[in-house]
Amino acid sequence: MEPNVVTKVVTDEVGITAKVINGLENFAFNRGIDLLEAIIIFIVGYVICRYIRQGIIKILEKGKVDPSARTFVSEIAFFFCLAIVTIIALSTAGVAAGTLAAAFGGIGLAIGLGLKDNIGNVASGIFILIFRPFSVGDYIAVGTNQGTVVDIRIMYTEISTMGNQMIVIPNSSLTNSVIMNYSSFNTRNLQFNIGVGYGTDLAHCIELLKEVFHENKYVMNKDDIAIYVNGLGDSSINIYIRATVLSEDYFTAQNELYIAIKKKLDDAGIDIPFPQVVVHQAKD
Repeated sequence: MEPNVVTKVVTDEVGITAKVINGLENFAFNRGIDLLEAIIIFIVGYVICRYIRQGIIKILEKGKVDPSARTFVSEIAFFFCLAIVTIIALSTAGVAAGTLAAAFGGIGLAIGLGLKDNIGNVASGIFILIFRPFSVGDYIAVGTNQGTVVDIRIMYTEISTMGNQMIVIPNSSLTNSVIMNYSSFNTRNLQFNIGVGYGTDLAHCIELLKEVFHENKYVMNKDDIAIYVNGLGDSSINIYIRATVLSEDYFTAQNELYIAIKKKLDDAGIDIPFPQVVVHQAKD
């Protein structure tokens, strides 16, 4: 091969290599700038979405909207805003609109299939907010769990128990269960079943119990107090008592009345029967 031919081949190869390297550098530089812009857009957009969420909460607070509804609406707005920011950021990074649409469609389908239970929780959360079987601050019982509703989120509800424990219940479980709401009304009925001995003067006993309930400061509608004999047990005559108190005073009133009933009956010499085991020792 002649020298001038070799020189030409080498020169051509070097030129091609230089063009490739230069092209890669330009691509990396341009894509790097696009990627950096996309990251900045996402970060700034994320911060803006957080401010929007806080702004919605403040607006709803001024409108005296239910706390659970405030949280729910603000979170929906936040995630919707974040989705828009993500699309803009990906477009800036050079991802084609058609690709984005296909990707989000596929992701949406995958999420729908894989997270159908969570979607059910979201739907149940919307149901709870619309029909409001309970609100934040209500005392409810669901199955074996009961406590005060602390927060209603998109997918779950938090309740605080009397033992200061936090229970997180999926919203779908709530809407598929029987919910007992003790805070639906401003008042609650206290109910007692007091057993007394068969030798008790029942008329006198009932008068003593009336005194207990009339003297208690938490009992409302004194004339509506119900006291009557409702059964004959194996070892006692059962007296039923029903009285109305404010919902917020329920446990305090119940405690005071139990103590007062016990003291009143003890002072009057009226026995409250309880199970006893009698052991007979046989003699040889």
